[in-house]
Amino acid sequence: MDREEVQTKMQRSLRKKKYKELLEEGAQLGLRAETADPVETFQAVQKIMETSNALQNEGRIKDRAENATEVLMDAQVLRMSHDVVHAAMQRMGNSEFLDEEFVGIILSSFDSEQGIENWEKLTREAAAVFHMSKHSQSLYGAFEHEPVVVQKEAKQRAQRQRTDYGEAKKPDTVDKLQKKEKSAQKLNLIFNQILKIYEQRRKPIPYFELIIDPEDFMNTVDNAFQISFLIRDGRVALLNDPNHDPIIRPTTQKENEQAQRMTETTQAILGLNTRKWREMIERFQVDEPLLILNREELNMTQSQK
Repeated sequence: MDREEVQTKMQRSLRKKKYKELLEEGAQLGLRAETADPVETFQAVQKIMETSNALQNEGRIKDRAENATEVLMDAQVLRMSHDVVHAAMQRMGNSEFLDEEFVGIILSSFDSEQGIENWEKLTREAAAVFHMSKHSQSLYGAFEHEPVVVQKEAKQRAQRQRTDYGEAKKPDTVDKLQKKEKSAQKLNLIFNQILKIYEQRRKPIPYFELIIDPEDFMNTVDNAFQISFLIRDGRVALLNDPNHDPIIRPTTQKENEQAQRMTETTQAILGLNTRKWREMIERFQVDEPLLILNREELNMTQSQK
């Protein structure tokens, strides 16, 4: 991981922290919206929106495309601001727009000293607001242009002589053994991390919190794929908590031995898409993945072998 990538991740984490602070501040405004002064509420909401816009302008378009969490939090700030303003407007009571009052203000602003409307002044003010589109004229005008048909001569394809490389051979078993060894190395790395997290928490780990990578959906799918092999081998157990949510814990030695002796297998299907991925990120407040894998280094080592 180079220095620029580390700095980018630090900036993302800082922006997420600021978004959380804005959401907390908006929640407090929502609780006081029905009793506080509406003008003070509007000013506070305006300050929140200015801060949110500044956070959005800090990141590049590519960063927002790769980091769905920031886009979701920015939308939550916008929705929260709308609800607070709506509650404050209801407290104000009379929020009707009067056409007569609006017209009177316009006329008083553009009346001359003699009491005659100065339409030229109004035109200059209005023209400064509207943006005119640029005029573009075709070079051909009304000329009906027809493309010239260019006739190409068909080139004769040269006959290539087929080279005989001999009889095809099956791949050696060495490549298969190397791939199997690489997969075992990756599973051992994931299992050691699960064991460490379990020992630190002293309780089973929520399955979705374990596999989630908030920055990359495909890494999340790969984590679920690798953990399925650990479950198949009896190294970890997939259970349900009292809320019927899946949880993961390492198996005991006795459970592992029983799993090795079992001849029948049980299959389970668990759905995972980008929508559920985003929901689990928000539910468990995942900022960094629990499973740290240097996939580029693992793939590079495998290709070199």
